[in-house]
Order: sequence, then structure tokens, then C-alpha cells
Amino acid sequence: MRLRSNNPVYNRILNSDEYRSYAGEYEAATYGGVARKTLFFLALVFIGAFGGLWLMQYNPGLFVGALVASILTTFLFGFLGLLFPGMTKIFGSLYCLGQGSLIGVVSLAFEIEAPGIVMTALLSVVMVLAVTATLFLTRIVKVNGRFMRFLMIFGISTIASIILIRIIDLIFGGGLFNTLILPISLVSTFLATLYLFFDMQRVYQIVEGGAPKTLEWHVSFGLVYTLLWLYIELLRLLFILGVRNRD
Repeated sequence: MRLRSNNPVYNRILNSDEYRSYAGEYEAATYGGVARKTLFFLALVFIGAFGGLWLMQYNPGLFVGALVASILTTFLFGFLGLLFPGMTKIFGSLYCLGQGSLIGVVSLAFEIEAPGIVMTALLSVVMVLAVTATLFLTRIVKVNGRFMRFLMIFGISTIASIILIRIIDLIFGGGLFNTLILPISLVSTFLATLYLFFDMQRVYQIVEGGAPKTLEWHVSFGLVYTLLWLYIELLRLLFILGVRNRD
């Protein structure tokens, strides 16, 4: 069966020599395979988080170097993991370990300021994932060409708006970003949620289209990437709402 997608990036993967070379000679992707690889990446995130916290407590000097290295390399590994499907297993694993250490430190900082917020954020991620999966599987939300165009326009507009607000703050001051921090956080959380639908559509396409099993790594990493982004956005949103309620 020939896979069809409205996503140009995904179509580039399907039309690549690597994909075509497997035609009729490969083990096909399965939902179980995607689930196992997703759990593998999430396990690396937790290992990175606990490893980073352990270093911070018992070897602060080494921790600082490791944290700086994680900050400098996670974006690169994440970009390479999404850009090169054949190398996603390697780059995705490095990204999850590095990002895990960053998330561990950030989560600890938020937990100290607002006890219980980390567990609330984790449960919120699970709830959002469950709701989006239900909406996707029941086809209440259809990830078609119109959805993809909206997602692209909304994503670009959100990023451009945040950058513009930051520039205005730098030039004129006034704390515009801090004033708009709640709506910005709400919009960012909504954007991350929309990307979950996109990730689910990619999983559906490779499994139902009989794509090579190697692509399981790629879609699994994309899903984990979005889940981590959603967790950070929810953590920030819950903290902002908690601070405002205290005030």
C-alpha cells in the first residue's frame, strides 16, 4: 500500500532512497513497535533526569559541566534526530538523555517553589494525551490538509509573536512579556497539544501504510519530543496560575 501524506517533510522521507530500498523486503512498522520505542525514549529521559539530579547533589563541579553540555547539544541532537530518520535512534537517545537532565533540574526548581506541581504536570500530560488520542481515534479531530495548514500558520504566528514581544521588551522595556506571560503560556500549551495530533497521524500513516520498521524510531521520537515540550509548557502554566492564585 502506498502511503499518502499532506506533510511535505514526511513525504520527503517516503520518497527517499532509504525508504524505497526497503520496498517489499522489510519488516513493517507496528503500533506495538512504536509504543516500545516511545517507552524506551521516555526511560532515557527519566535516566537523564535522575542522573542529573544525582550529579547535582554528589558532584556539583561535574554537574555544572554536564548541564552546560546538555544545554549546548540537546537542540542540535533534537534537530538531527528529526531531520535524519535513519539516525533517529542515536540522536534521539542522546537528546532524551540530555533533555532529561535539564528537565530534572527545572522540575526540581519548580517543585521547591510549588510542592506537588511536578506530579500535577505529569498527570496533566497524561490527561491531555488521553483526550487527544480519543479525539483522534474517534475522528472528531481529523488531521487533514486544512488541519496542517492551520497548524503551520498558527505555529509560525505564535513563534513570530513571542520573538516580537521579546524584541519590544529589549528595545522599549516595560515588561510586556511578563505582562502577557499567561496568554503566551496558554497559546504555547495549545500549540504543543495540536502537535500531538500531528504525531498521532504520522504513527497512523507509517503503520497502516506498511512503512519499514526503522521508521518507528522516527515517529516515536517525534511523539516524545512533543510530550516533553507539552510537559514544560504545562509546568510553566500551572506555576503561573498558582502564583496568581496566591496573589
